[in-house]
Amino acid sequence: MTKSLKDCMTLYSLGITAIAPNSENLFITEAQYKKLKTKFKHIILFYDNDLPGIQGMHRIKKVYPELNVIYIPRKYEAKDISDFRKKYGKEKTLKLIEQAKEYYKWVEKDQAPITEIEANEQNKKL
Repeated sequence: MTKSLKDCMTLYSLGITAIAPNSENLFITEAQYKKLKTKFKHIILFYDNDLPGIQGMHRIKKVYPELNVIYIPRKYEAKDISDFRKKYGKEKTLKLIEQAKEYYKWVEKDQAPITEIEANEQNKKL
């Protein structure tokens, strides 16, 4: 789940199913979320890495603690997946997504970290 239609379209162009709420200020309803859980094994919240995006992920994760969250590391200087693809191209974007998938396979038994600091601490243990 992304915050914007633009990010959804970027993910779809990479072969990844994605949805976004009708407005960047809304989240899907509980009924919609329950329906998604019946259709998908993993649901990942993929918002921008700016302050509103991180705050939004924290707010949603409080309501749905089983959600996995991810965002573009700030070192890439791209706030979302569409900016990343524009800046780095399709191949590097696919590589970043594969790295995220591998990370979640490793962390699946535990709750995934939500902050970049927590993610960095987990990566140091690898």
